[in-house]
Amino acid sequence: MKCIRCATDNNLKDRTASDGRCKSCKHPITFDPKRTPGIDFTDRFFANAISGISVNDTLFFTPKQFFYFFNARKQNLKNPLIGVGCAALVLGGVFLFVGIQSGNAAAITPGLMVFAAGALLMIPKVRNRLRRNRAKEIAAAHEQTDRWIKDWAHNNGFLTKLLPNPAIKGGPAKVSPDVTQYSFDRLVVCEHASVAQFLIANNFHFEHNCAVLSIDKYPHNLFDTIMEMLRRNPELKVYALHDASPTGIQLTHRLVSDPDWFLGSNVRIHDLGILPRQIIDRSVFVRTSPAYANAASGALATPAGRSMRPEEGQWLREGKYVELESVSPHVLLRVVTQGIARSRVPGAGDALAPLSTMSYGDDIYIFAYDSFG
Repeated sequence: MKCIRCATDNNLKDRTASDGRCKSCKHPITFDPKRTPGIDFTDRFFANAISGISVNDTLFFTPKQFFYFFNARKQNLKNPLIGVGCAALVLGGVFLFVGIQSGNAAAITPGLMVFAAGALLMIPKVRNRLRRNRAKEIAAAHEQTDRWIKDWAHNNGFLTKLLPNPAIKGGPAKVSPDVTQYSFDRLVVCEHASVAQFLIANNFHFEHNCAVLSIDKYPHNLFDTIMEMLRRNPELKVYALHDASPTGIQLTHRLVSDPDWFLGSNVRIHDLGILPRQIIDRSVFVRTSPAYANAASGALATPAGRSMRPEEGQWLREGKYVELESVSPHVLLRVVTQGIARSRVPGAGDALAPLSTMSYGDDIYIFAYDSFG
């Protein structure tokens, strides 16, 4: 095991003799599979996960995004399709060599089959398709990944791109009157404050002249001011960003029926959230909740719920849900950007944007463009 600081290779004897520290620089080793029960990854694996989710420390991310990203990395580690492909190439090559040398046709045929299978597994699209049919599983609970982050920070420093929990309600912020005279072209309303915080932290609002709020009015100290600015724009476009869940599918209805939002307004609301039909039978983190199972019937009775397909209704009644934060940060930013761009295309209604999650290795058809109002 190599030290994360100086890259010195430390075997188990070295690590034990130095009490879990590098024998050279004495830097503490945080994760040691050989010495710590319940740990099956190394410091390098954890560091690579941090680098991967933040795209080399350029993007902010939420604790829940890290939880999902880490679990996806662990699952891919346990299912090394490239390794299987390499083994098949070697084994198939051996069969072919033996068969050709001996003139044994019975050895050549299986050799060709195994070699061909190995060659197919070396093709990224083939591996992605195989992964797409494999259910994603939670190997480490959210509490575990939070604890591991704290352990890592204790030895290696705070994760600079990890966002804290969204701030609780505070007093109204003082905003210059000159600023409040302006408006925005667009508004993204998120089901969760953590997603709104994520978009704001990554400057999504600046890059797209787009206000970002959550349905529970985060950022609370600016909500009234921002809504006042938004109502000045008669051409405002609103985008709803939500989970595939009973509460998520109701977000657009809440926006058009709540007087604090757009009740009585002619504003157009576009649904950029995850819908059940987009992720049924796909390789995503599908979770279950008894509370959501109980809430499904009420949600399906709403205008948004009545537009669900039968298989979507059944999926929701089973208590299943997929969280938006299970999408990695760089992909989430990209698909929201594409979703907004597609909303400007005439006739693009109810179109799914096919995107690869890259870090997960799947093609997920995510974020429909539907218009309400």
